[in-house]
Amino acid sequence: MKDTKLTKINLLSVAALAILFSLFLVSCSKSGEDEGSAEESENLVQAVRVENLSKSTMRKFIEINGNIRSEKSMSVYPVMSGKIASTKVHLGSQVKKGQIIAYVDPSVPGSRYSLNEITSPISGTVISIPLKEGTRVDTETAVVTIGDLSKLQIISYIPERYVSFLKEGLDGDVSLEAYPGEKLKAKVTEVSPVLDEATRTKEVILKFSSDDERVNAGMFADVKLYLKDFENVFAVPTSCIIEKDGGKYIYIIENEKSSEENSTVRLVQIKPGEEIEDRTIIEFSAGEAADGSKVVVQGFETLQDGSAVHIAD
Repeated sequence: MKDTKLTKINLLSVAALAILFSLFLVSCSKSGEDEGSAEESENLVQAVRVENLSKSTMRKFIEINGNIRSEKSMSVYPVMSGKIASTKVHLGSQVKKGQIIAYVDPSVPGSRYSLNEITSPISGTVISIPLKEGTRVDTETAVVTIGDLSKLQIISYIPERYVSFLKEGLDGDVSLEAYPGEKLKAKVTEVSPVLDEATRTKEVILKFSSDDERVNAGMFADVKLYLKDFENVFAVPTSCIIEKDGGKYIYIIENEKSSEENSTVRLVQIKPGEEIEDRTIIEFSAGEAADGSKVVVQGFETLQDGSAVHIAD
């Protein structure tokens, strides 16, 4: 009986020892894994690309379009109703003030036949002849339009949200479909004092900075209008700005090493401003960054404050 009890006790002791040994092995295994993970984390180095931080001038702009017209043009009307008997000019004709440009026959059946002269009120170029000979006209029907093609301007319309920036003297780069790749300079010379209620836009007039005989009235112009200059500011690619805990941050190289060694990064909070062409103007707290600092612009997604990095070429 005693032997049986002793055997049971021995078996229980062996089982207990086995359990303790198993727990010890698991503990050692986990400890090894933790140490390995920590060691791997310490040895993980992320390759990144950087950009030198430097101050520059950023120009806020909008892209608009407009029509090129003669700065000075005038439509010519007959003084009497009747029928256009003949036209003495053609499209593109150069005329002088007082020159006869058409005749209108105001007579009616049973009355004496007579012709009424239509003369040009200004010197310039015929830019429009909307009616053919034989067309009946009255005193409110334009027979021709005369314009001074030596002075051209661009008429454009600016959306309401940009009205606060509008003023005389704003610069613009003008592109014409007829001359791709070329840029002409222009300036805003007039800003309408009223906003069009139907379109919610404001009319602006730009004049070319220099004459160019290739530019014709009636052409369509694409204009990059510069609204405001931000001088001596830092700007970074918008894509490298990180949002974290309600704030905006970027990574800056903290301890730059040689190409054979690893550097570290520092997470720096910024105050973002205007975004212009995929770049954002930023401000720092005093001492956070300086001219010449390197900003991580690629490979920042898995970084943490103090992470080791290798700066790729």
